[in-house]
Amino acid sequence: MIEGGSGDTYAVVLMDTQGTFDNASTYMQCTTIFALSTIVSSVQIYNLVDTIQEDSLQHLSLFVEYGRLALREAQQFGTPFQSLVFCIRDFKAPEDFPYGKEGGVQFLDQVLKTEPDQPEELKTVREQIHSCFEEIQCFLLPHPGHRVAERGSFRGHVKDLRPIFREEVRKMVVALLEPHILKPKIVNGKAVTCRKMIQFFKEYAATFDGGTLPEARSILNANARLLCIEACHEAKLTYCRGMDRSTSGPRMMPEKQLLRLHIKHGITALNIFDKCPKIGASEVRSKMLEKLQEDINAELEKYKRVNLEKRVTGCASAMTACGDSPLLGVGLGAAASGAVAATVMTMQAGLVSAGIVSIPIALGTLFAIWIYVYAKPYVEQCFEKGEKDDIELRAL
Repeated sequence: MIEGGSGDTYAVVLMDTQGTFDNASTYMQCTTIFALSTIVSSVQIYNLVDTIQEDSLQHLSLFVEYGRLALREAQQFGTPFQSLVFCIRDFKAPEDFPYGKEGGVQFLDQVLKTEPDQPEELKTVREQIHSCFEEIQCFLLPHPGHRVAERGSFRGHVKDLRPIFREEVRKMVVALLEPHILKPKIVNGKAVTCRKMIQFFKEYAATFDGGTLPEARSILNANARLLCIEACHEAKLTYCRGMDRSTSGPRMMPEKQLLRLHIKHGITALNIFDKCPKIGASEVRSKMLEKLQEDINAELEKYKRVNLEKRVTGCASAMTACGDSPLLGVGLGAAASGAVAATVMTMQAGLVSAGIVSIPIALGTLFAIWIYVYAKPYVEQCFEKGEKDDIELRAL
């Protein structure tokens, strides 16, 4: 864990792919490892001995092809890869190019320069390497010492390394890992978090899981899936937040109203997904859109169950739950009618004093009905405003 110059903390993973392009592995295995490690890395260190041979550049041909495709279809994301570092071990011409980064830059310029009489294939590879990587560096290192070269005598002790080799390695490490130099892994124009990196590993590994090297189009489709996965996550999160706000009340709402809210927030979610850049095969996007719609419909079923759990029972609770329906008005009207009828009966029976008392009661009941009908819209507006302010405060 290293704290960068910007204050962010980076999880730096050093991944060794020892054995690449050696005699113990097939060309297919080596190319797969090399390609996969380049795609998932922010910095790919290409470890070579003595010099940069032409076939070493040809190993980058997959990236050249993919880079050409990505630059055409996903140009809004910039260069497909970030940093390529040539590490030339056992460099034998320090009198022409000094050890370290400075000599490495001079040496690399000579190797990657294009000549008029060069074959077109070699010229194209060099041009595409420059266009595919955001940054290309080179470090020249001396031989580590004979005690290291002899496996029988080397036990991994730093003291057995030549002092000049230790110093040049130290300079290279500082140049690559200094806090203000560190950059996060960028995929599709966005910095990748550790959690998202797991998904990226799975997606890329599935792309390379076969008997042949994947085509550049397959890698681009993997990137398209990653984009769609992220867009689906954001869209679903927006839908759930909107539904949570709209259904946060304690009372059960009619199913038609719940469906209207589902459609409203569902459209918002689909608009978010639609803004996802359109790269790769259209089938990839269609499948991810179908999955998003299935996920949103599954969330609706959850909101339906929660809404049903808010159903109230009991006479008093039922009366409260029906407060926004005609039932309460009917109930009050019936009570007023009963009070008026009782007044008439008591007066006919000669109980004038009781009738005089009943008349104000009946009139008071009718007045209460009028107050309810007149004031109900204003009371509801006040409650809605209060809920809205409460939601905004919680959001802040």
